[in-house]
Amino acid sequence: MGFFRWPRCKRRASPEKPTVPTEPSFKIPNPFVALKPPSDAYDDNSQLPIPGAFPPTPPESPTLVVSEGVAIEEEDVPPKGWEFMDIDARATPALVTDLGIHLHPRLPPYTPPPPSARRIPSPRPTEVPRPVEHDLMDIDDPWDQQAQQDARIPHGPVSAVQLFYAQRRPIPANRIASWYEAEFERRERERLARERDLQRPTRVRPTGPPVRPISPEWLAKLKRAMQSAQGQVVANSLAGDDLYQRDIVTCTVPEAWLNDEIINAYLGLLIHYLRHSRGNLGPGDRPLFHAFNTFFYSNLRDKGYQAVQRWAKRAKIGGEGLLDVDTVFIPVHEKAHWTLMVIRPAERVIEYFDSLGSRGLHQVKSVKQWLRGELGPKYIDKEWTLLPSASSLQDNGSDCGVFLLTNAKAITVGIEPTCIGPSHIRLLRKKIVAELINGGLHGEFNPQDTAGTVLL
Repeated sequence: MGFFRWPRCKRRASPEKPTVPTEPSFKIPNPFVALKPPSDAYDDNSQLPIPGAFPPTPPESPTLVVSEGVAIEEEDVPPKGWEFMDIDARATPALVTDLGIHLHPRLPPYTPPPPSARRIPSPRPTEVPRPVEHDLMDIDDPWDQQAQQDARIPHGPVSAVQLFYAQRRPIPANRIASWYEAEFERRERERLARERDLQRPTRVRPTGPPVRPISPEWLAKLKRAMQSAQGQVVANSLAGDDLYQRDIVTCTVPEAWLNDEIINAYLGLLIHYLRHSRGNLGPGDRPLFHAFNTFFYSNLRDKGYQAVQRWAKRAKIGGEGLLDVDTVFIPVHEKAHWTLMVIRPAERVIEYFDSLGSRGLHQVKSVKQWLRGELGPKYIDKEWTLLPSASSLQDNGSDCGVFLLTNAKAITVGIEPTCIGPSHIRLLRKKIVAELINGGLHGEFNPQDTAGTVLL
């Protein structure tokens, strides 16, 4: 058997180790040595480079060049060991950025201004002390402002009461008068008014129907009066005037307009009832209650106070004596509409009742003209009060006269006028005529029955 020999293979040469030369085959120049300028190379610091100001990620390596420098001042020499170099950015593309102009800033050379242009500092002005009042804090304090005003008063005594008011008040002629005299008088008038209200019976609101029904006997009398001849006298007023059938028909027929004779006669009945109940019917008694007729207001409105100057005097309530009168009724007729004005001179109170809901400011103004003419200097407008009185409202255009008389009767007997409504008007029309035929509020038509209940 032959002896097997592996084929001789070429031996792979082992990798040669890199030979490290003891001395480099090429030498990289030191840029810091090349960039070192001579000591007298710089005469201008406008081209002073900024160390390390390389552009971000340039596409190719910039070429290092020696900066042709300017002289460096002694105080600008950096510490020992620092060198300067600049980058030749001409071979690099321009940077598309707003910050490109700031990457290599160049300070402009400093040029000192000429001596003629130098600003000579002006002397510091002397501070003038401000007035005392400007040193105070600007605070909206009325008491502090009042104290400042008092401090500027030249000489002379100042009332200590001034310290309690935000605004100065004139010193009264009577130096011993009280500062609270006007307020005391106002409160005293209010106290007297409350005492009068306590003496006056308050207006009540009945729990049941406010109108007392008419008996069958009186219903028969009304029927006969309505069926009588037109020229026949069916009643007489307390003033002696005759009332005919044609007059009472204006009141008994539903939705008929009341004429002046019915209104004047019925207001006279109410005044008689008030004077009788207060014991004011003596021969020498000055009337405490009065009702003007339907022509009083129209004359006052159209012709002024001179047209009615003697009306109150003839009724014995004129002049300053009017302030002692308790109640005055004034029927008001405006544009085919009846309303009622009630004046209480003793209380300086005015009330106005309108079944259409008006406050009657124009009518009140006319009545105040009459009060001013009667009272003269005794009339003080601020003492008079217009009360917010209310009347029940009518539901048609014909019952205003009935509401006028009913409101006057409610005030007379002390019942709240708003207790009456449109549902009571038919019965009230009949009661007005029945009381006129009866000659007053007595007998069956007495507002107060034996049990003490007061009804219309």
